[in-house]
Amino acid sequence: MNSMTNVLKKNDLYIFDLSEQLLNSLNLMSFDPMLREVEVDNHSYNDENKKIRDSQLPRQKVTPSSMRCSVCQVNFDSRDVQKAHYQTDYHLMNIKRNIRGLSILSVVEFDNLVSKERDIKSEHEHSDNEQISSDDEEESEETSDKDSNLQVGDQMENIIENDMQKLGFQEDEPNVVSHINTQSPFIYFKSNLLQENEVLGVYKSVFSKKSLSKPHEALAFWNSEENPLMAISALFMVGGGHFAGAIVSHQRLNVKGNAHKKNETLIEQAVNFLEHKTFHRYTTRRKQGGSQSAMDNAKGKANSAGSALRRYNENALKTDIQGLLKDWEPYLSKCDNIFIRARNVNDRKIFTDNNILIKNDERIKSFPFTTSRPTVLELKKAWCELCYLKILPKPEPLTVKQRVQKSESSNKKDKIEEKQELSPEEAQTEEAISLVKKGRVPLLVSFLKKNKLNGDFQLKPASKYSLTPTMLHYASQQGMKKMVLILLSNIKCDPTIKNRLGRTAWDLTRDHDVKHAFQIARHNLGESFTNWDESHIGEPLSREQVSELNEKEEAMENQRTEKLIKLELEAAKERQRFAKDAIRGPGKKLTNIPSVEQQNLNSLTDEQRRRLMREQRARAAEERMKKATK
Repeated sequence: MNSMTNVLKKNDLYIFDLSEQLLNSLNLMSFDPMLREVEVDNHSYNDENKKIRDSQLPRQKVTPSSMRCSVCQVNFDSRDVQKAHYQTDYHLMNIKRNIRGLSILSVVEFDNLVSKERDIKSEHEHSDNEQISSDDEEESEETSDKDSNLQVGDQMENIIENDMQKLGFQEDEPNVVSHINTQSPFIYFKSNLLQENEVLGVYKSVFSKKSLSKPHEALAFWNSEENPLMAISALFMVGGGHFAGAIVSHQRLNVKGNAHKKNETLIEQAVNFLEHKTFHRYTTRRKQGGSQSAMDNAKGKANSAGSALRRYNENALKTDIQGLLKDWEPYLSKCDNIFIRARNVNDRKIFTDNNILIKNDERIKSFPFTTSRPTVLELKKAWCELCYLKILPKPEPLTVKQRVQKSESSNKKDKIEEKQELSPEEAQTEEAISLVKKGRVPLLVSFLKKNKLNGDFQLKPASKYSLTPTMLHYASQQGMKKMVLILLSNIKCDPTIKNRLGRTAWDLTRDHDVKHAFQIARHNLGESFTNWDESHIGEPLSREQVSELNEKEEAMENQRTEKLIKLELEAAKERQRFAKDAIRGPGKKLTNIPSVEQQNLNSLTDEQRRRLMREQRARAAEERMKKATK
C-alpha cells in the first residue's frame, strides 16, 4: 500500500487532468450528521461516469459475492430476494442502528424484540377490552380487520423508536445521509491508491449547485473529451487598497524543463493566466486598519487632507475595477466559476454594482480559505489550492450526544422563568428608547402623554444609562440629528441637564450635523427658552445659515481634494523622471563644447534659430552700451 501512495504526486492531483487509473479508483464517501461513514450504493453514477469516459467499456458482471447486504451481513441466492430484503423492517432497523454506531441485530434478536413489544401491547389492549361492552366488542372486531394492515407499519415504527430511546437517542435526531455531511469545506473520496487512514478531499466550492449532488460525475466530465478545451474561470481579490484579478484557463501550461524559482513552485508556474491585472490605491491609513469609508461611518467624516485623499482613491479604485470588468466582459460571460475575495460588503458591491455581474449569479463564489495580500502570485496559489486534490486523514466520527434528561431541561426552563422581570420604570425606558431609535415621533409623543411623562424623565436603570440619563443625551450620543431637533423643538427637552460626568447633551457629540441640529433648535426656541450658556450649545443658526456653512465646507473640501490630486500627480511625474534618470545612469560630463557661434544653424529648428538670433542681438547691444559708456 505504501508503494501505491508514493505513486500519487502533487502534479497528478489536478482535478481537470486526472489519470484514468486515479479517476476509476475514486469512491465517494457519505456520512451521517455525526460524521460516521455510511456505505451508499454508488453504482448508478459510477456506471454513468464510465459511459462519459469511454462508451465502449465492458460492463461488470454481477457475481454471487455482490448479492449481499453489507449492513445486515446476509447473503442472498437471487437479486429478487435481495431487493425484497431491502424493504423489510429488519433491514430498516439495522440501518438506523448502523447510522448511530450500534451493533447489528441478527434475525433472531430482531424477532425477539418484536415479540416482546407485541406482548406488552397485547396486555394493554386486553385490559382495555374488558371494560368495553359486548356491542362495542362486535363493532371493534369488524373494524380491526380493516385497520390491521395500517397498524402493522405503525407498530414497527414504534418498536424501532422505542429501541432508539432505550439506547439514549432523541426521537428527532436527524438521519440524513449525504456526501456533503463532512462538516468541512471538502468532499471526501476513498481510493485504493491510498492508505486505509487517508482520503482525498476536493473543495465543494469548485462544483456548481447542480454538479454538487453528483461530484463524481463532474470530475469524470472535466476529464473527458466532452469537456471544452477553453474552459475558464475568474479570480478576483480586493482589500486594503490592493486589487488583483485574473482569467485562468483550466488547461495547464507545460512547464517541463522550467527552472525552479525562489517564490514560485512548478505547479504555480503551470497556472495558465489568459489575462491578469493588479491595482493599488492609498485607501487605508498605515497602522490604523480599515478603509476611510468605514472610519467615516463609525466616527463621522474627518476633514484632514489624508482622509480626503483616501476617499478619492476609494472611488478611483472602484472605477478602475469596474472598468477592468467591462474590458473582460467577453471572458466573464463564458466563465464556469467566478471567485471573489472581498473583506467587506462595500468591496463586494464593486463587482455587482454594474450590469456585467449579477448579485445572484450562481457562478459567484468565495474562496473557502484565507488568502494574503492580493497579488498575481497569490492568485496562482489560490487556484492551486482550489483545484488540486488534497490527501487528508480520514475524518473521525463525532462523539454521540446523549439524550438530555427531562429533569435538566425542566431546571433550565425554571431558571429562564425565574429571571427578574423589568420594573415599570425600566419597561418605560426600553419602550421610549426603542421609539427614539426607530424615529417614531408620533408614537413617542402619545407614549409620553399616556404614561404622564415629560421629555426629561430619567432613563432606568441608572447603571446602564449613567452617561445618557435622558433621551436627548442618548440621541446626541448616537448621532440622531433629526431626533435631537425634534426632542428640543417639539418635545421641549431641557438641554442643560448634565450626566454624572457633568456633560450636557451637546458635549456628547462631535458630529457637525448633530451640533448644527442643536444650533437650529436654539434659533427656533429663542434665547428666552432656557439658559443656553449652561447647555454649552453654540450660537443660534437658522437652516439657511447652516446650509451656507455646509456649502462652504464642501467647496473647501473639494479645493483641498483638487490640490492633493495635483500634488499626487506632480509627485508621480517626479518619481517617473527619477526612475528614467536611474535607468539612463548618471551620465558623462561633456568637454570641448563648441560655442554658439560654432554651431551649425542648419541643424536648428526655426524657433531655436530665432531664439539664438535674439540672444546674439542682445549681446551685441550690451557690447555697444559698454563701449559707449567708456
